[in-house]
Amino acid sequence: MTKLRRSFLALFPIVAATSLAVAQTPVITQISTITTQQYQTIVITGSNLGTHAAYTGDSAYISFEDVTKDPIWQAGYSGYNDTITLIVHQWEDTRIVLGGFSGAWGEYNYTIAVGDSIQVEVWNPQSGLGPAEITTTAVKEPTTTTLTSSPNPSADGAPVTFTADVTSKAGPPPNGETVSFQKGTTVLGTGTLSGGSAVFVTSALEVGKTSVIAVYKGDSHFGASKSAAVSQVVQ
Repeated sequence: MTKLRRSFLALFPIVAATSLAVAQTPVITQISTITTQQYQTIVITGSNLGTHAAYTGDSAYISFEDVTKDPIWQAGYSGYNDTITLIVHQWEDTRIVLGGFSGAWGEYNYTIAVGDSIQVEVWNPQSGLGPAEITTTAVKEPTTTTLTSSPNPSADGAPVTFTADVTSKAGPPPNGETVSFQKGTTVLGTGTLSGGSAVFVTSALEVGKTSVIAVYKGDSHFGASKSAAVSQVVQ
């Protein structure tokens, strides 16, 4: 068997080398949502991505480029036109985790806007093969709004406190933004976000059940969301 294997490699060196190269060629199968945030978690999944120690800076093995911006800016790649510093948290053969950007972020329009086309390329650090490439569109940071009320049930004419919490993977939206508390499309009142929470207090609910939702309209970075309905019982 050993002789046969050696004979095969001797007779077909190009085939053997090609098979080895194909096995180490990186492939990107998916990239997580990319938002407009500076510090965000971006997960690249695929195969044969190689391995690399975590770092903040540039290398010859990954390129993150906003091809919509004018001027076009690039992060991560040390070989050409790099303007932004890329934060790499984890680099494994099937998964790369990025932690956002530093350096020149914010200078000369070096930011990400909703709708920008983002092109990511990865080379295998061990084989040098690649790049694997994927292109995606930047979106607003998705948010989730939850609503609670207290007390529930409540007495007729007694104050009821509605609390809305707005969260995202990038943290809460900025303080001072508004959440609407609604009965259907009718706005019962509003609250101002502080640390991701907004409060509305009312004593004007009618006896019986009132279905209330909280609506966050979003901003240039955070997407809109609304809560599930809370059935407030007034006795």
